[in-house]
Amino acid sequence: MYQAYGVLGRSLKHSLSPLLHNRAFKEAGMHRVYFKWEIEPQDLKAFIKAVRILPIAGVSVTIPYKEEVIPLLDQISPEVQDISAVNTIYWENNSLCGTNTDWQGFLAPIEAMRFDSALVLGAGGACRAVLYGLKRLGVKRIVLTNRNEDKALSLAREFKISTISWLKRHDISADLLVNTTPLGTAGTMQERIPWEKEEFPFKAAYDLVYNPLHTRLLKQAEKAGAQKISGLDMFVHQAMEQFRLWTGQEFDPAWAVHLLSQRIKE
Repeated sequence: MYQAYGVLGRSLKHSLSPLLHNRAFKEAGMHRVYFKWEIEPQDLKAFIKAVRILPIAGVSVTIPYKEEVIPLLDQISPEVQDISAVNTIYWENNSLCGTNTDWQGFLAPIEAMRFDSALVLGAGGACRAVLYGLKRLGVKRIVLTNRNEDKALSLAREFKISTISWLKRHDISADLLVNTTPLGTAGTMQERIPWEKEEFPFKAAYDLVYNPLHTRLLKQAEKAGAQKISGLDMFVHQAMEQFRLWTGQEFDPAWAVHLLSQRIKE
């Protein structure tokens, strides 16, 4: 009998999670299968009830349910208590549990680097994991900015960091620039860029957008001689942590990056 897993969200047309996890299960010789579950908000409670009844062994959680799913679970990890977002659901001792592997995925490509300061663009669900990760990394000065200033102020108070208005973001210089907004994503936003100033006062740029692989922001960083980090690295490493939690095994991150890069280029 196959064990069922899947990604829970509202719009999953371009999700790479099924490709990655199904190939990883196959490579490991496991009888497991990974689905897409597109659920409307009013059906979220019913879906979690179905998880408890059906043979569903694990769930990846994405927009817009990372926060909404928390009260529907039996237990949450200490990381979720701090981040207030779940991206992974699993079973432990007959309890339905939630944790967050996004922060681990975010840190994986930069954990050996040193940054004293960071400017973070955006204030959505992914931003929570980024702020948590930056604090775990020991970044001393973190500045948050978002087009919705009230949302930025609320998040900044929660994580005890400073904030600046979106229109004044170009007045900031820092070691690291992190884009958690959808600006630059393939489609209608691909030609938009979150840093519009020609001067690029950062040592490194980390764009959570991974489709296209080389976003306009990363091209801008490369032109300025700054180090560039693709969101594909974060995606792969957060998925690897999910895979390890569900199966007790790991897959090769380089293999996964190659697999997904080929799909993105198609």
